[in-house]
Amino acid sequence: MWHTKITLLNQTIIECLNETEEKKIIRAFTDLGIKLLDANFGFVWLNSSESDTLELVYRSSTTPYNPKPPKENGRNYRVLKSSVPEFVSQIQKKSDHDDVSTYMKSFVIIPIGHRGKIYGTIVLCFKKTENFLIEKRILSELLGNNAAQAITVRRLIASEQERHFIENERSKAEFIAEATHELRTPLAIIKGNIDLALRNKSVNERQFTKTLKAIDYEVQHAAELVSDLTLLIKSNQYSQRKMVSHDVRLDRLMSNITKRFKTLTDKKDISINIQNLSNISIPGDEFYLDKLFSNIIKNAIIYGREGGRIVISGKKAGKFIHVDVYDNGIGISQEDLTRIFERFYRSEEAREKNHEGTGLGLAIVKWIAEAHGGTVSVVSTKDEGSTFTVTLPMNGV
Repeated sequence: MWHTKITLLNQTIIECLNETEEKKIIRAFTDLGIKLLDANFGFVWLNSSESDTLELVYRSSTTPYNPKPPKENGRNYRVLKSSVPEFVSQIQKKSDHDDVSTYMKSFVIIPIGHRGKIYGTIVLCFKKTENFLIEKRILSELLGNNAAQAITVRRLIASEQERHFIENERSKAEFIAEATHELRTPLAIIKGNIDLALRNKSVNERQFTKTLKAIDYEVQHAAELVSDLTLLIKSNQYSQRKMVSHDVRLDRLMSNITKRFKTLTDKKDISINIQNLSNISIPGDEFYLDKLFSNIIKNAIIYGREGGRIVISGKKAGKFIHVDVYDNGIGISQEDLTRIFERFYRSEEAREKNHEGTGLGLAIVKWIAEAHGGTVSVVSTKDEGSTFTVTLPMNGV
């Protein structure tokens, strides 16, 4: 049952990333929340790009009354400030006109927000007393977080349209595709972790907690990706977000990435070996370096062979470190090699094989490498495999 609910949540995220009307996004997540939490009805209070005042933007068809606007010192605004859902299992009956105990016995107020961006609240109501066990509490947080991601993308699109960065419908469609592409990887890892937990019939509390932590990491990772999407459509303004530079241990970075991809590599029986990177540190932004190598390794898995191998190795060269990512997959044609770092480019073979993606990942790799004062290159032989080489300075830029 848990697996089914997470699958429904993932499907709604993907569908809403292709939606341009904010009210439709709100309705989709509210109706989903009613279904996931077995609520009876729900409604949504939302702010706008121009005002922080909450306004009623959606009310499910089963809502039996007209909700009154939230008070500034009331629960909804309190939830906005705390960014934490508020669960009320037992409503106290009131003698005034604000009494809602006739319509419900319990309710939850879910903040729609992530990473400091708060858009409003989803209120889900129950006609019978609800105790809100851990599963429903986790689902409530995931619901609000993912609704916020979809709204963030929608408002980014609207903002870019106003500033004429998106000049036509094709550019807008490509931008939406970028968001979908970038979010698929953490969603796939989330689903993989849940699948592993469900297959393990003897799962204990410690293992359950470990799975939840892995899911939480990927949810936060997805949120970070959404907040950085503006960089991807401002090719001449990539430097707007400053790199946060500190020493990054490459062996630990690669280990963390390969652990996150374990469910994906296990599915294709692909082995990953890390060589000659022990105790090597470079100055850089760990979030972006993680994104750089994750994109390369992800491609090596996607285009790798069943039972194949990936080797990640390092080699010092003066003031630089060369990091090679080798795979014995399907390889890249010489024609495609000249274009694979272009945004939106996908080879014909990739399209024919129905591999997911929009040709965005390697464009991000190239930008991050250059932003760190480095380079990225590739050598490949068709049907034999590829080696991507990332060269980065060891003493900073």
